[in-house]
Amino acid sequence: MEPPPLDPSRTVIFTADDFGLSPALNGAVALAHRQGLLRCASLMVTGPAAPQALALSRDLPELCLGVHLTLIQGRSVLPRLAVLHLVDSQRRFADNPVQVGWRYYWQPGLYPEIRRELAAQIEAALAPGLKVWFLNGHVNLHLHPRIFPIVVELAREYGIPAVRLAREDWRTALSLDFRNPTSKIAQGLIFAWLSRRARRLARAASLIYNDHLFGLLNDGRMTEDYLLGLVPHLQPGVTEIYLHPALYPDQELYRWAPQYQRQEELGALLSPRLPEALAASGVGVTDFREMSWRG
Repeated sequence: MEPPPLDPSRTVIFTADDFGLSPALNGAVALAHRQGLLRCASLMVTGPAAPQALALSRDLPELCLGVHLTLIQGRSVLPRLAVLHLVDSQRRFADNPVQVGWRYYWQPGLYPEIRRELAAQIEAALAPGLKVWFLNGHVNLHLHPRIFPIVVELAREYGIPAVRLAREDWRTALSLDFRNPTSKIAQGLIFAWLSRRARRLARAASLIYNDHLFGLLNDGRMTEDYLLGLVPHLQPGVTEIYLHPALYPDQELYRWAPQYQRQEELGALLSPRLPEALAASGVGVTDFREMSWRG
């Protein structure tokens, strides 16, 4: 029996976040891109393994590269004196998302430093001559109502065509994994609200964006079984699915997210069953570069 024809109204983007955080993650990105479904990677330019990630990006010209803008749980590109109110003496941002979010909301005096730092991160990715196709944020902080307008301005300034929105259907997420239902519902509602506002700004700036997303509410547990269960729920439009794969256990990765099933996520990206399931459902695979070419 022939599989159904591809439905042009339903496509999916597979993205690896935190590219540059660890050699184990970098290697997983390269393997999943060469042999699996991965077409996009979000570069954390101040990650400990960012130089290796940049070198891999030059060796993988078909990899659609984005910048994983970082204002939390990481280090600044700029020296401390240039972002004095954002970082500590070691150029580290704060770690707590709730505290950081409220601080960035109520202290508008921080915005010039935020803009300088985000611009420096984008320029660090562009410096080797690479093309940046999309922007998103570590812990999706780029959707913060005070920060997203800055992200839109920088996307326009640097000719970056796309941004990530984080509109995830919490009902689908719960149907596939019922752990932590209260947290999933709360995050789903909050990010749906943030994404509605961000979508208006992105559209006004003629930026491209995904319609749906998965990876936020089951962060670090996007296993083969989970993704296979997700395929029948994919809606019309472009769905981005982001993961955090790794080749092997790694101390730096474990320090930030000890609960992540990174090797299982790599296995999902390499699974022959997943492309078969997508083809059987008529779902195509795309990336932000291809979306920008289509206009």
